[in-house]
Amino acid sequence: MTCKRPSRTGFTLIELLVVIAIIAILIGLLVPAVQKVRDAAARATCANNLHQMGVALHNHISTKGYFPPAYNSTGGTATVPVKPGWGWGTYLLPYIEQDPLYRQLSPDTTVFGGGGQLAPGTPQTQTQISVYRCPSDPGDPINSKRLNHGTSNYRAVAGTAAVYPPVWASGQDMGGAMYMNSKVRPTFITDGTSNTLAVGECVFDLNTNKWGAIWVGMSGWNTDGARVSDVMWWLDASTSTINGTAAQSFGSKHSGGAQFLFCDGSVRFLADSLDMNTYRFLAGRNDGVPVNLPD
Repeated sequence: MTCKRPSRTGFTLIELLVVIAIIAILIGLLVPAVQKVRDAAARATCANNLHQMGVALHNHISTKGYFPPAYNSTGGTATVPVKPGWGWGTYLLPYIEQDPLYRQLSPDTTVFGGGGQLAPGTPQTQTQISVYRCPSDPGDPINSKRLNHGTSNYRAVAGTAAVYPPVWASGQDMGGAMYMNSKVRPTFITDGTSNTLAVGECVFDLNTNKWGAIWVGMSGWNTDGARVSDVMWWLDASTSTINGTAAQSFGSKHSGGAQFLFCDGSVRFLADSLDMNTYRFLAGRNDGVPVNLPD
């Protein structure tokens, strides 16, 4: 008489541990891949934001004849403070489907602040505009560093500066496409619109002392009394580098660099490793050194 061996109905402990180990390895391989996909999607959305700004800039040019100023201000000289004013992001509102908000703000008839004082945030200036936020930056939507106005991840490229920090004079031209009280026409960009930066990324990260730009636009005082602007900054070979130490410097949460909008409406990802002289020449509209970046 033969005996039947009992059939197996489950896994042994060793087999179960092997399966768990394999699943853990697969998850370990999958998570970075998923993160890369998310980062790529966020970077693509950010590039699309800049592209929409480029279309808006050119619509502004078609209407007004010039690029909007980085911010408008009234009065002021090299030694007397200038009053804060509305920024370029405000002037683009009608061209990014935000005309009702533009009318509420009335930048053409309403002075932002007064007497050199910075105006606190309002429900209108705290409005969240998705085009002005990079999805890679989880920073606060309200800028606690600048009187609780709305935060933005994009800043106008004002040009270059030979000294740090600069002292802003009324209408000071730093060589860029947008600066205080500017009215730069495309014909003024003699280096070529495809060789000149218009807008670059910035971040809001209090841990690294980075202050995201406020899209409604104002200027403020830093600790040593020099005038700085949260809606524009410059690129300089020695002091104001991408991902540099200045709170207003350009940078991003994307790995390896940041995205920039050029004056012709194109968007390029520029690496941290790019030579700073190249950044400096890209920031100038008429420095006589047009830069042709590789594809």
